[in-house]
Amino acid sequence: MNPYQTLLAMTFQSPRAAARSILDMNWPREALLLALALTSVVNTLLLVLSELLLPAVGGAAFGMPSLLYAGAAFGLHLGTCVLLTWTGRWIGGQGGFAGILALTVWLNALQIGLFAVVMVLHLILPLAASLLAMLSNFVMLAIFVMFIQEAHKFSSIWRAIGALMMSAILVALLISFLLGSQAPGLLGLPDHV
Repeated sequence: MNPYQTLLAMTFQSPRAAARSILDMNWPREALLLALALTSVVNTLLLVLSELLLPAVGGAAFGMPSLLYAGAAFGLHLGTCVLLTWTGRWIGGQGGFAGILALTVWLNALQIGLFAVVMVLHLILPLAASLLAMLSNFVMLAIFVMFIQEAHKFSSIWRAIGALMMSAILVALLISFLLGSQAPGLLGLPDHV
């Protein structure tokens, strides 16, 4: 069996063991950043393809140019990794940036595969595809929390949930701050309003 197939099976059967396997590989940071950029581009290509094949379901890119969307996805994932490292350490974790980045890249690759399956299934059974998409989001979130727990060596899952929640709040504040400064221009209002 292929090592990636083994890791795929382990991700769903024993997420903490899968996370430990990924963390023990000690990937070079440049390779991880390149892999994150690749997953952002492939995800964007799948979104564009889904908008072409399934116009009623599309619109996920909010009318943004594809390159801008891929860059935004890359920046969002990179920022989330930095914040997860920082918030996890703040509450007593031991994880490093490269480990969180490696786990994020792996989960992004899995989500791309799941999205492709959902997209194909949507052409055949739209309701089943919607249910699978919803279920896979919950499962991937649970796996992500367990990955965070393993990366930071938390004894409690609640610390991993806390690190994830703090990171999500910080990302939301950062995005609202960045968009808030651009909101008048985006809405067509004068700058002094």
